[in-house]
Amino acid sequence: MQKRFEIGQIVNTFGIKGEAKVVPFTDDITRFDDLKKVYVKTKKTETLYKVESVRYHKNMVLIKFKGIDKVEEAETLRNASLKVERKDAAPLEEGSYYIADLIG
Repeated sequence: MQKRFEIGQIVNTFGIKGEAKVVPFTDDITRFDDLKKVYVKTKKTETLYKVESVRYHKNMVLIKFKGIDKVEEAETLRNASLKVERKDAAPLEEGSYYIADLIG
C-alpha cells in the first residue's frame, strides 16, 4: 500500500505573494480546505510544507505555503506534485476505494 497519495500538481504561480496554482486530482476540490501540511515533490526533492491558506479560482486551487512569500520562490515549485500522508487523506464512503489501492 502507498504511504502517500498524490492530490494535485502545481502548474503555475498566482499573484505576487507566492501562491501556487494547483490542478486538483480529486472529485471534491473542497477537500483542500482541511489541508494543514503537504509534501511537495519536485524532480530532485520532496519537502514538507505547512499550508498557510487555500482558495479557489476557476476550478483550480490556489495554495499559499508558509515560507514561500515571493512569486520567484513559488516559481521553483512549478510542475511539482502535491502528496498527503494516507492518514491525512480525505475519508471515503463505505464501499469506496482509493485509486492507488486498486492499481496492481
